[in-house]
Amino acid sequence: MKRKVLSVLLSAALAATLMTGCGQATSEPAAEAAPAEEAAPAEEAAPAEEATEEAAPAEEAAADELIVVGYAQVGAESDWRTANTESFKTEFVEANGYKLIFDDAQQKQENQIKAIRSFIQQEVDYIVLAPVVETGWDTVLQEAKEAGIPVILSDRMVDVADDSLYECWVGGNFVKEGEDAAAWLSEYLTAQGRADEDINIVTLQGTIGASAQVGRTEGFASKMAANWKMLDMQTGEFTQSKG
Repeated sequence: MKRKVLSVLLSAALAATLMTGCGQATSEPAAEAAPAEEAAPAEEAAPAEEATEEAAPAEEAAADELIVVGYAQVGAESDWRTANTESFKTEFVEANGYKLIFDDAQQKQENQIKAIRSFIQQEVDYIVLAPVVETGWDTVLQEAKEAGIPVILSDRMVDVADDSLYECWVGGNFVKEGEDAAAWLSEYLTAQGRADEDINIVTLQGTIGASAQVGRTEGFASKMAANWKMLDMQTGEFTQSKG
């Protein structure tokens, strides 16, 4: 396209030169030779323009070699989540061979489902999902599987009928985290001389239905002492504002 534009401009310049030459007197032929000499640099510039045109396919080929990753993030509900997002954006860069397409779901599962379907339409190489909740993913993950796009779960798990709908899961042991919290409280009460007291507990949970909330609740409950009483559990949805 650039070469065609340059050809048109060069033709117009030559036509203007010819018109100017026709309007000049013919008694001084030496003076008329000057425009032809001035046109030489334009011819010399052609190889540089051709080099630019040849460089474009090379750049496109390099872009095609990048691994395209679509990341459906939960949101930005906490400092930890913000740091998690920044980690992805720092690592999944072109210098490392990746192109990252990032989507912030703003704590809504429907937004993540829309993002996954958008990634499928864009034919990404991989989809990374940090699911807001565990259930409700079977249909959209089946769509990704049929499109031949592997799905990697980040941080949280999903509860699906077919485990082949995702490639792998990278996250923590939430049940153990709940058990560890109970172990810490037990040690603290013992150190305070209150191990035999009746202990009333209120739990501030994360998003109800998220694997982190489910696992931690299960783990803590399994290690509660006989004299501990759970008075209430409320959700803060992992956000500072609601917590």
